[in-house]
Amino acid sequence: MFTPHERLLISRFLIPGAGGRAALLIAAIGFAGVTIGVASLMLVICFMNGAEARLAGQIASADGHIFVTSSRLAIKRPAQMERELAKIDGVEATTASLNGSGLIGANGRVFSADLQGLVPSGMVKSPLFQGQSATVMGTAPTRPATLALGGDLAARLGVVPGDHAAISQIRNSNGSIGIVSYDFTVSGIVDTGVYTFDSRRAIVPVDDLRVILSTSAMADKVSVTLKNPDLQDIVIARMRRLHPVGYTISTWQSMNTALFSALSQERLAMTVVISMVTLIALSNILSSMVMLVRYKSREIAILMTMGMSKKSVAKVFVGVGALIGFSGEVAGFGLGLGLKIAKDPITHLLRAHSLHPPIELDVMLSIPLAISTTEVAWIAALVSAGVFLSTLYPAIRASAIDPATVLRYT
Repeated sequence: MFTPHERLLISRFLIPGAGGRAALLIAAIGFAGVTIGVASLMLVICFMNGAEARLAGQIASADGHIFVTSSRLAIKRPAQMERELAKIDGVEATTASLNGSGLIGANGRVFSADLQGLVPSGMVKSPLFQGQSATVMGTAPTRPATLALGGDLAARLGVVPGDHAAISQIRNSNGSIGIVSYDFTVSGIVDTGVYTFDSRRAIVPVDDLRVILSTSAMADKVSVTLKNPDLQDIVIARMRRLHPVGYTISTWQSMNTALFSALSQERLAMTVVISMVTLIALSNILSSMVMLVRYKSREIAILMTMGMSKKSVAKVFVGVGALIGFSGEVAGFGLGLGLKIAKDPITHLLRAHSLHPPIELDVMLSIPLAISTTEVAWIAALVSAGVFLSTLYPAIRASAIDPATVLRYT
């Protein structure tokens, strides 16, 4: 791509000498800016991916990845549907549940709650009550008239396992409205880390919830947990073939649209801000190259009088700018990868040397950093394109130098 004399000139122009120290300084700033920009952009994407993965794990551990509901608000044979869905390749577990809403009160406090009825035998097998996906105080509500509460809801009610709480329903009978209350004993408190679960969920045996809701249905939803969430679309297609009509299939993303929309907006905002840092660094490279053309104008004129073509001059300056930019890009990827690997050791070190460790350090430890090959390729392609474009103007300006004019007046 470059001839031997072009490579020699590139190496010479990278260190312009005493007269070009200002250009060298600006080039160094550009190199550092590209390095920091690429590393920051890489880390932002890693953290956002990790936050989404952690959130996905929490939400899926609480309810599942895919939800099958009936258009008639009742599933006729939920146990059979559980077995059929569990046989689909890629499905890890299925759970049928009856769902409703009501008021729950204790210690003079009343809050609205999402009521979920589960078969007692299914609760024992659920990861939710085995401590795998949540912190559990007490036991699962397998006995009649017992319930388990989300951690935040239990805290607001001021109850612990063994206390009593009342679930109330509004009844409309013969034109008169009344409230019916059912007494329950709190058997367990479940803390999943998912606010929508911990702040509103009350889990009871399904037979008790059928009485509260005055329904004969055993279930109105089957929750499906996947072995690999990335294969969600494939599993959904298989489920649609198994139950083509009469059922609605939704996902955990569609059930939390507002939350993931906010995460996407935050990702976009952070990416734009960090990209601006990289653009500023690229503008520094452009500035340094323009100054280098000015400092080396006499040498360029002499080279052109000796027979060097304008194309060759342009290639030299494209090579100088590209070498600075690409070196910064490679260093940025190295720095970003190094910080990604060192995240946990650095966090542990900060916690060990802090008298009152902030909660943010625990959050950092719990977030896995992840970045895909595609995302790395996009960053590399965009930064490389920016580096190349930032070298074009100085290269064109250098190739447009008139040797006679420069040598006459310098």
